[in-house]
Amino acid sequence: MASLSYDESISFQHGVTEVTGIECRGRRIPCRLVIFDKDGTLVDFAATWAPLIRKRAEILVKSLGRNGELEALLLKSWGIDPVSGRIDPQGPCPVSPRSEEIITGTLTLYQQGYPWDEAKQTVSRAFDETDRTIDRHEISKGVAGIHPFLTQLKSKGFSLALATNDERQDTEAVLSSLNLQNVFDLIVCAGEVTPPKPHPGIVLTICERLSIPLRETVFIGDTVGDMIAGKNAGVALTIGVVEGGVTRREELEKVADVVFDSIRDLLFFGD
Repeated sequence: MASLSYDESISFQHGVTEVTGIECRGRRIPCRLVIFDKDGTLVDFAATWAPLIRKRAEILVKSLGRNGELEALLLKSWGIDPVSGRIDPQGPCPVSPRSEEIITGTLTLYQQGYPWDEAKQTVSRAFDETDRTIDRHEISKGVAGIHPFLTQLKSKGFSLALATNDERQDTEAVLSSLNLQNVFDLIVCAGEVTPPKPHPGIVLTICERLSIPLRETVFIGDTVGDMIAGKNAGVALTIGVVEGGVTRREELEKVADVVFDSIRDLLFFGD
């Protein structure tokens, strides 16, 4: 769990006394709002999503009476190596919402000779059946210490928001399984603000709805797209984290203001 230090009052050059903020590289940066990405930031991406996507492929192939060759093609189309299980950090899996994953699966079936409309309905049914049959509590895995970390941030006076390219249905299922559904002041999902990250619209919308300026906001994520969204929005600090995601540190360092191995390494101060 990240260390949360107390500081009674801190005066900054702009003359405003702040009691919440983050310590970074020897500086104390005032902030009232922390915006998080979900998958790969709060949630262990590979542990949570690889089993779910494999299950979708398994159910889809079974419904068509096909063999493992098609299953391997589907997994590759979603950015998962069918043998090693490795997730391609530059593939669709880490960033695509459910609706796009359905289209990706549909295209794979279409290329195998299935009519487009039929293929799309078949893929959608496989996704729905997976939701009904898989145990989210069993497969959903938060990064270590995430629940106490977020609840302590909340208790220290920070506003917390979630900005995800995942759709509301899957987002609520994962947060509920990790007992995080009531932690955030605002959750914005795919399709609710367009275009999605890396466009800054989702960040701008959160700040507007919570009436907190960008200069008092930090954005924490695990992908290059997260960092670009935060930077283009103009937040005070963009923070990349490595532990729960699949993006390499060196890629994050090209765009983030700062990169940490773990979210537990972040040092916030509050009242």
